[in-house]
Amino acid sequence: MAVYKFKVSFEEYDDIYRVIEIKSTQTFFDFHKAILDSIGFDQKQLASFYMSNDTWKKEQEISLEDMSDPDDEDVLPIPIMKDAKLSMFINDPHQKIIYVYDYMEMWTIHIELVGIEMKEKAGVKYPLCSKTVGLAPKQYDKVQRFGMVDDNEFDEITKNYLDKSDEIPGEISDDEADEFGLFDEADESGSGGFDDDKF
Repeated sequence: MAVYKFKVSFEEYDDIYRVIEIKSTQTFFDFHKAILDSIGFDQKQLASFYMSNDTWKKEQEISLEDMSDPDDEDVLPIPIMKDAKLSMFINDPHQKIIYVYDYMEMWTIHIELVGIEMKEKAGVKYPLCSKTVGLAPKQYDKVQRFGMVDDNEFDEITKNYLDKSDEIPGEISDDEADEFGLFDEADESGSGGFDDDKF
């Protein structure tokens, strides 16, 4: 039984990486959990693996859940992580894989096979994170960075805004207009406050 050794690194932070060792007979779901555990991410979001060529072009997808349309006979079903053993898809001693986690954050992780051991180590529980380099970024950093909010937060913000906005946005009162001298005798004549001779 072979043990695969993978280097797992963030696409946006290539100086942050993990080395994960996993048995060839284990599944992509085992690998999925091991990656998230190694970087401290929760397991609440959807994810997919994509087998890749040497230039990191996505090929065969392996999904966390079955997202295919059962009525579409022209599309082949996508393999599911729990049913897909690593040995079924690894055919290159330097195999590259792309892992995408959380379709809102779109964390993209590059995975490269860097070694194969023909025997597992005695007393070791696989998958194993055997090397850690760098602190992983915050899981929801992108959402916080761009100020995104979920539906409940959006509804609350909207409600608070409407409660405080009794007047039509952009409309000013007569008192405010008088204070800033927006109305004068010319306005009453219908010229809008402009001197027609100047235009």
